[in-house]
Amino acid sequence: MTLREKAIRAAGSYQDYLAWTYFGEQALDRQEFARLAELLDGVNRFIDVGASHGVYAYHANRILRDADIICIEPDPERFAVLQDNVTAWSGESRNRFLAVNAAASDDADRRQGKEATFFTTGTQISGGFFSVVERSDDYTPRQVRLVCVDDYFAPGASTFVKIDVEGAELRVLKGARRHIESGTTRFYTEISWWGDRQRGTSPIDVLRFAHSSGLRVDRRLKSDYLLSPDGSRLSRTRSLLRILPPLLIRLAWGRLVPERMRIWRERRENRRRLSRFETRGPGE
Repeated sequence: MTLREKAIRAAGSYQDYLAWTYFGEQALDRQEFARLAELLDGVNRFIDVGASHGVYAYHANRILRDADIICIEPDPERFAVLQDNVTAWSGESRNRFLAVNAAASDDADRRQGKEATFFTTGTQISGGFFSVVERSDDYTPRQVRLVCVDDYFAPGASTFVKIDVEGAELRVLKGARRHIESGTTRFYTEISWWGDRQRGTSPIDVLRFAHSSGLRVDRRLKSDYLLSPDGSRLSRTRSLLRILPPLLIRLAWGRLVPERMRIWRERRENRRRLSRFETRGPGE
């Protein structure tokens, strides 16, 4: 952890940093927020997996009408902020909110028990089922409750699932088989270049699963992808061919580039973002 990160953690202000990077004018996903209404057309059930402070749920709440909005977040510190946010937002619409303090996975994890080890950092770096050495040295194990996205399946509902789980995307998708089989659910997921280091799967395995499960994959932002039901195998294959090159480059980054260089780059980007937060202007 850098001195700046330690100072932010000591002051308890990393939550302020997260609020800025989620809700401020320089929000990382601001381009997608502007297009979210198009993605949510006709949706009446929104599931936010890895919700953190709930920024996607916030925007969904401004778009949807008389919908169910379910937010799943395992980090207890972030979940506390999420709960406060959900309480405030629920009074601004007729949507129904549910905040769940748990980690989303699949039946393979749940067969091991009702809880699992989840690593948090106590900083702006998001946690996960395993540590990512390139991002932080400060992971702390915690026991958290396990759920599957299928626990929140509603037959007939037009459902949109947003996934941001730091490499465990394939677990979440495998825990959403009823949603996939229904043909009424789309998934908007970040696909982390490091994959699932605990299970040894990669971003390519996520693509294989999507293709075999009848989902077309379209790239939205740098590492964010939209998975939509598509009965045409040819159409699904074409979609994979379009997005495969950038994913292969990112996969090569994680497997061929020396660890020391990966650590340097990832932490440099984090420092840059923190510096922008510290020097932000009025109103940002």
